[in-house]
Amino acid sequence: MLNRIIRLQVLLEIISNHSTLTIDLLKAQSRQMRTMIYQKRLVLDYLLAEEGGACGKFNSSEYCMEIDDHCEVITNITANFRKLSHVPKGLIKPQRESLITRE
Repeated sequence: MLNRIIRLQVLLEIISNHSTLTIDLLKAQSRQMRTMIYQKRLVLDYLLAEEGGACGKFNSSEYCMEIDDHCEVITNITANFRKLSHVPKGLIKPQRESLITRE
């Protein structure tokens, strides 16, 4: 019974590590997209400067939206997620991945 609990804990850590890695990659992509969108907006505002920029030209709040940057919050959440699912090194044998395949 204890071995099954340990295997479940190891499995949870592996899933957690893969999930947080995926979230970190999405966070990085989001930051890159945010930067790219901001750069495009600057160019558009420059080209339309005489008409008040993109917001002045189109008179719409859709063109004047700000993109919130939640990357720091996401980093804190994934760090806490990693801490919560961590399996102490002395609790199991070094071959963590092989523990989940045994019955």
